[in-house]
Amino acid sequence: MATRNRKDGPLVLLRSMALWLVLFGVTFVQGLLILPALLFGARRFIHANGVLWARILARLSGIKIIVENEENLYNDDTVIVVSNHQSLLDVLVMYHFLKVRFAWMAKASLFRIPVFGWLMAGAGYIPVERENRKKSLDSLYAAAVRIQEGNSVIVFAEGTRGHPDGTMRPFKRGGFILAKRAAVVLQPVTINGAAGIIPPRQGSFMQRIYSGTVRVVVHPPIFPDEYQNLSPDQLSDHVRSIIEGPLARLQELSRAAR
Repeated sequence: MATRNRKDGPLVLLRSMALWLVLFGVTFVQGLLILPALLFGARRFIHANGVLWARILARLSGIKIIVENEENLYNDDTVIVVSNHQSLLDVLVMYHFLKVRFAWMAKASLFRIPVFGWLMAGAGYIPVERENRKKSLDSLYAAAVRIQEGNSVIVFAEGTRGHPDGTMRPFKRGGFILAKRAAVVLQPVTINGAAGIIPPRQGSFMQRIYSGTVRVVVHPPIFPDEYQNLSPDQLSDHVRSIIEGPLARLQELSRAAR
């Protein structure tokens, strides 16, 4: 099991409270630093600050990130990184090990929030509509154009966080419709251990943060000519089998390390 069956004592609560305060503090300071860069569209500087943010928080929280097969990382051109999604921690993990500068995809409604939405747009986030099927497809096609223009992105294929035990939920079709439309390199990635550090859906007033290790497996890139004859559903099944492949082994390593 990826989640931890333990009783939360007062030390765990105090540690979690302190780490959340540190997280918000570091994020606030980093946000102030990048505000001028947002005005001038300096996305390289913004991304570098994201990497720094991730490494500071990982070190302060005692989280260890181990990357397997890092030589498989594709850095030559635009790429869509496709990953499973275990917890809030996955965002930090992605910044920690990816070498390519990337953007996040987010609900279009968030871009309409004053200040917050402007910051997202300035950072190069890509809006995706979810209100109805037609708007969703139109926004995916627009996102594909952004990707073809050189904006690498990360797609959490499940669309939400996976099961508390670390197993994956069904993949959404949208990410693979996007991949077919953009026709760029896909980089499958498997994450394990994040669900045990910041467990999803804890049912408490504050999510606990535990120390631990996150293991990442970088799979060989999939080039457009390798999937051009696959339908979005076939491509989804193919990528899912790749991402799911090492999960049992990684979960066994996590159990053995406790």
